[in-house]
Amino acid sequence: MSEQTRVLFLMRHATAESWGILGDRNRRLTQAGRTEAASIGQQLADEGIQYVAVSPAARTRQTVASLGLGVDVEPVDHLYGAGSGTVLDVVRELDPELSRVLVVGHAPAIPGLVHALAGDDSDAEALDLVSTHFPTGTCCRFEFEGAWADLVTARLTRTYRTHLPHKP
Repeated sequence: MSEQTRVLFLMRHATAESWGILGDRNRRLTQAGRTEAASIGQQLADEGIQYVAVSPAARTRQTVASLGLGVDVEPVDHLYGAGSGTVLDVVRELDPELSRVLVVGHAPAIPGLVHALAGDDSDAEALDLVSTHFPTGTCCRFEFEGAWADLVTARLTRTYRTHLPHKP
C-alpha cells in the first residue's frame, strides 16, 4: 500500500452526570454535554470522518450520537478503562482502507495519547489549547503519512473545544 495522508481525531466524551447509583460505566451526558457534542459535531461535519471507534460507556456512546456524523460506529470494549497505549493499539489495528477516523474515549487515556502523538511539527495554538487542560468535549485532529499500524507521532493540526479557555 502506498503512503497516504491519514486523519485521526481523538475526543474525550462530553460533560457527563456525576457518579450515581448506576455506576461509572452507565453515567449519561448532561444537557450541557449533549449541547457540547452537537457543537463539536457541527465543526467536524465537513471532515469526512468514515468510522468511529467508541468506548461502550453510556456517556461516550451518547457523545457520538450527539455529534450527528452519520457514520459507522463500533463500540470497542477495551476502550473503557483503557490507557493511552491501548487506545493507540486500537488505532494501529484500524482497517487500512480507512483514512479518516474518530476515537471517542475517556481521560486520562485520550489526553495522554494526544500528548504522546503530537510531533514537533504540530500547530502551536492547537497544542497550547490542551497543554495544561483537557476538558470534556475536547477533540484533537492529527495528520500523518503512512499506515495506521505504523503510527508513532503525528502532526496535531487543530483542537476543537467548547469549554473555556477557548480560542477560535
